Parts: sequence; structure tokens; C-alpha cells
Amino acid sequence: MSDVRTATAAEPRIRDRKSTFQFTRLIGERKHRASSLSEVLDDRDLAQQTWVFVSPHDDDLCIGAGLLMQAAVREGIDVQVLIVTDGCLGYCRDDQKDGIVEIRRRETFESFGVLGIPARNVTYINYPDGGLFPYIGRRPAHDGEPAIKGYVGLQNAFTYYLRKFRPTRVFVPTHTDLHPDHRITHSELMISLFHAAGAIWPELGAPLMDVPSVGELAVYCDFAQVPNLEIIGDDEVFQTKLRSIEVYHSQVQIASLVASLRAAGPYEYVRESEFRLFSPEHYKQLFA
Repeated sequence: MSDVRTATAAEPRIRDRKSTFQFTRLIGERKHRASSLSEVLDDRDLAQQTWVFVSPHDDDLCIGAGLLMQAAVREGIDVQVLIVTDGCLGYCRDDQKDGIVEIRRRETFESFGVLGIPARNVTYINYPDGGLFPYIGRRPAHDGEPAIKGYVGLQNAFTYYLRKFRPTRVFVPTHTDLHPDHRITHSELMISLFHAAGAIWPELGAPLMDVPSVGELAVYCDFAQVPNLEIIGDDEVFQTKLRSIEVYHSQVQIASLVASLRAAGPYEYVRESEFRLFSPEHYKQLFA
């Protein structure tokens, strides 16, 4: 992937200047390039699919997937956004503290609207920002907690929404992000894929027929392993992504982040992951 490093922000590596996007997917040692998601993913049924983007915080996805979400919307995919936390710790001034949840919610709906995703497609789980440790797993809800079918916990919520949306693909920030909310979100989502495809907790909906594929996104920290999908956008969609981030006016640190993203150019990366159950068949030949 050395050619990625030589490209500049001013001259993204899009060969066909009529194309809005260029996608490159690494398949072993081969690079498969295409101008559409359907072609690069070898999937002609995208317009009949639902993709769920899972976000620990409201502003993570526009940073890590602002180009990819625009591309998905343009190809007719039903893009659903699931935000885990309520943003209550995101205040940057004393006078914002009491109202920051509502402030950020307004900013969130506007931000996703910039990307072409309507407010009706944005769902909050509403667990406390920076306070996910008590919501690992599943347990009966206490009074006042945001319960689903009488229970709380990320495995409860993720299983419910996976069965409700029934996605073909799910995207989530990589587990290498240092923020505990990111790490917990990733690990709880992965085990919930197993739950959602099984018969457990039938009150949360019918089991999935197939486990959706998982794409990991880089928001702040690097991938643990090399990503295998590159998204490059033209200047129009790149500027749209930057505008979707700038909408978060309450986050005063956003300006420096936008500056660094602008300097890096219109590039995003995804690492396609796999939920794979253990089988001795994977290893028997090693010891034969």
C-alpha cells in the first residue's frame, strides 16, 4: 500500500476524474479498484441492504466514515446510525454543562443531515458518556434506566437493534482506540453478533438468518492490523465530510481536528473483520 503514502491532499488518487469515489480493496496481494461500492465489494444487491454504523459517541462516525456513509447513501443503501452514549461529558464551557446533551443532539442530527442521513435513521441507546462499565453485559433495569424489554446492558441493546435493523454489514470504531467507550462498544458489539444470530432472549426479536459482516473504522487510533478497503472521495464529498464535523460547534477542539483531516486529504480506510467461531478444522493440518 505504499502508493497511498505518496498521494497528497490536493491531488487525491482518483484515476477517473468523472468519478466521485474510488475504492480499492486488498484481496491477498491483489488490489481491486472500482468507482462503486457494489463493484468493489462484488455485491449487486446493495440497494436492498441495511448497513448499521455503530458509534460510541455522536461525532465519531463523521470523522471515521464521513466519506463511506456518503457513498453508501448514494448507492441506495439504508444507512442506520446507532449512537451508544448521550454526550453528557462533552461540555467545553461551564455554561454548557447542564444543556450539553440537548446541544450535542441538535448538532448530531444536523451533522448526519449534511451527510444525507435523516434524523429518523439516527438512534440513541442513551447510556452515559464515559460510563459504560456498568452497562457491560445484560441485567434487569433499575428505575430510571433506559430499558429495552425490562433489561439494560450493551449486549441487550445491541442484540435488540441488530435484530430490528437486520443489517448485512455493521461498522464500528476499531478496538485499538484508547477511549474505554470505544473499546467496550467494540467488544460488546462483537459478542452481540453471536447473540443476535442465536435463539437466546427471544423477546428481543427474531434471530438473524446470517451474521452480518463487520468493518472496523479508525477514528483516533491506528488499526491493529492493516485495513483492506480504501475510500477516496473527490473534493465535493470531502468538503461535505468536513462540514459535517464542523457542525459540532460545542466541541471547541473540532477546529484542530478538521485542520489535520484537511491536510491528510480525502482518504478513509476500513478493516473488514470476521466473527468466526472456533473449529478444530482450522488447526488440525498444522499438527498432522
